[in-house]
Amino acid sequence: MSILKFVELTGESDESWARAGKVAVQAASETIRHIRHVEVTRLTARVESDGSLIYQTTLKLAFHVERADEDEPLALQQAEEIVAEEPLP
Repeated sequence: MSILKFVELTGESDESWARAGKVAVQAASETIRHIRHVEVTRLTARVESDGSLIYQTTLKLAFHVERADEDEPLALQQAEEIVAEEPLP
């Protein structure tokens, strides 16, 4: 069974929106493993005082959530207990 997690990121570049998106994905890949999907949700630009543009690309990034190691049964047990709790009134 596979579980995906989504995060939203914004990258910036003085070259293009495509480059800004690549900057965001490259930065995320330094700390996030198993990146699988990218959805561009917004393209914007900031105008600098000299009239130049800073392109901004906002995207949703999806990655596979790793399962707990067998050495960490307590964390898994605690997560299952939280999920099984009855909802608050």
